[in-house]
Amino acid sequence: MKKVSTYLLIAIVTLCGVNSCVETRETAQSLRERFPGAQLQTLQDSVYKLGYMSIHRNDTFPTLFFIHGSPSSMSVYNAYYADTSLAKWANIIAADRPGYGFSNAGKSEKSVRRQARKMWDILEKEGYPSPLYIIGSSYGGTVATKMAMIKPDKVSGLVLVSASLAPGEETTYDISYVIRHKFFRWLLPKKIMVANDEKLSHLESLNEMLPMWSKITAPVILFQGTKDRLIFPENVIFARNKLTKARSVEYYMLENERHFLQIKYKNYILERLRALVKKNAEAKKHLAGNLMLSE
Repeated sequence: MKKVSTYLLIAIVTLCGVNSCVETRETAQSLRERFPGAQLQTLQDSVYKLGYMSIHRNDTFPTLFFIHGSPSSMSVYNAYYADTSLAKWANIIAADRPGYGFSNAGKSEKSVRRQARKMWDILEKEGYPSPLYIIGSSYGGTVATKMAMIKPDKVSGLVLVSASLAPGEETTYDISYVIRHKFFRWLLPKKIMVANDEKLSHLESLNEMLPMWSKITAPVILFQGTKDRLIFPENVIFARNKLTKARSVEYYMLENERHFLQIKYKNYILERLRALVKKNAEAKKHLAGNLMLSE
């Protein structure tokens, strides 16, 4: 018993340590100071007050919609919002998923389907910007994928970084089953508990998504570390097999890399995304030219 208690204590300390290393919510004032052109907004539905940020630069630019993993917040992508090169070709919308940041922190939403619909509610409020490219990392990649299943005609591209996509192809630590009990809800940080609630309901949501993969028609780009032991590389193999209707599928297996890729590989991710944006724009221009010739 003493040995079990010791392991439990170590696991809790480890979880708290991981939690402290993950980007957390900034204050509204801090975000405005960091990103002078940003608009911080909220959307109230029947359950959640959803917080999000938009940076509109040019009406002709595509919009990138960022979805964070867990435990985290939209601030995890700060390096993207501040990128001066990105500012020359893209508008940005970034949201705190339910239970994190400005979106009722600590209040869990276990359903990926409901989370995806809430993200679409934000984009509906913003007038369904087009072209729209959704970027999701880890659990945020699951939500991004579900979004592309729900409204495939509104998605121009999908970028998935270390995304959990295949049922069962991820690590769930024994400690997750221990800390789900009420005792730990006052002991551990709220976002750890929200992340744990999501983790333990993830398999059900991924299984629910299985019949819907053929609904995704947008081009998809996947990035995955070959030594990721949190979300296994098998997720990419699974996605490639399931994305039968996607216009194109690119995948990049990053040798000897683990889970957290979105910052280390920011420039590479944006390079591949920029190439996709240009390719889509050229295809649209070509189609418009053919239509004019046929009239």
